[in-house]
Amino acid sequence: MLNNSQKQFFPALTGLRAIAAWMVFIYHFAPYNNPNFPTVLKKIFANFNFGVDIFFVLSGFLITYRYFDQPFFNFKKYMVNRFARIYPMYFIVSIGTFVTIYFSGEHWNKERTIELVLNFTMTKALFEKYIYTGVMQGWTLTLEELFYLTAPFYFFLIRKRWHWLIVLPIFIFCFGSLLKYSFAHVDSFGEFMQNNISTYIVEFFTGIFVGLLILKKTAISFKGYHTYCGLLFIGCYLIIYPYIKELYQENDLTAFIRMLIISSFGISTLIIGLIIEKNVIQKILSHKLMILLGKSSYIFYLIHSGWLANLIFNYATQNIILIFIILNLISILLFKSIEEPMNRWIRRL
Repeated sequence: MLNNSQKQFFPALTGLRAIAAWMVFIYHFAPYNNPNFPTVLKKIFANFNFGVDIFFVLSGFLITYRYFDQPFFNFKKYMVNRFARIYPMYFIVSIGTFVTIYFSGEHWNKERTIELVLNFTMTKALFEKYIYTGVMQGWTLTLEELFYLTAPFYFFLIRKRWHWLIVLPIFIFCFGSLLKYSFAHVDSFGEFMQNNISTYIVEFFTGIFVGLLILKKTAISFKGYHTYCGLLFIGCYLIIYPYIKELYQENDLTAFIRMLIISSFGISTLIIGLIIEKNVIQKILSHKLMILLGKSSYIFYLIHSGWLANLIFNYATQNIILIFIILNLISILLFKSIEEPMNRWIRRL
């Protein structure tokens, strides 16, 4: 049985992380207000928060691939590794965010203190009132944190019986929905779970399923055109879904089903293809530059919208392409000088 250090590194998946982060950047900076921009492209870009869905499926896959078959699971070491990966740069960016708020002249009150606590504890996504405070895009880290904490329990159950792979995400979604409706009229609780983040659990579990396929070598017997089929499905989704969602009012259940479909047939198929197939897409995403950009993509994701991006926009350039390039260069610099060394130092403690 392979330990983590012996397990295969998938360079194309690291490159895919960069693409996912760039999609979120485009989602936040797309020229929605430009009347000369084609409406079709506006609708597609308005759906580029899809990059977050890719992140969640990748997280489920990577955690499963690295830890599912470990005979002696060291929970303390596991959580230290997760902390080292996620928290240091998030802490630094959050410090910058709240320092900027403090010196902007805004009155610091009880609400600001609550925002600060929820941001630094990475729990803000549990409360709809505070979900986009502080580092706005940091809401996704609440979901990552909850998944990291509970994944060992999921693995324990799935090792016992495979049906838990199906039962658990349904149960978690139902439990989250119950919490939502239970706290719907509790005004003093920060609108707890009114943004039902439990819908996203299906994407983590899709990643778990892909991880198990790769660990069991099951996917290797199905070599074909996974990469291109996954890309085709994702492309069709990005083009068609903006028009479909105009036909109905999405609720938690339909969101859960939509995420199940796109993560199962689109993202997971693409991930499998990038692992077991050799093609031009895999080659591009595995290039050294894409690997570096993928490794620094977490920082890019944290800084692409917020105080640092605003500084560049207000005092350097308002050209979106130049902002994109500058943010990538800053991300690489911070990755090499801070994130990577700090990650290694914390893991050695």
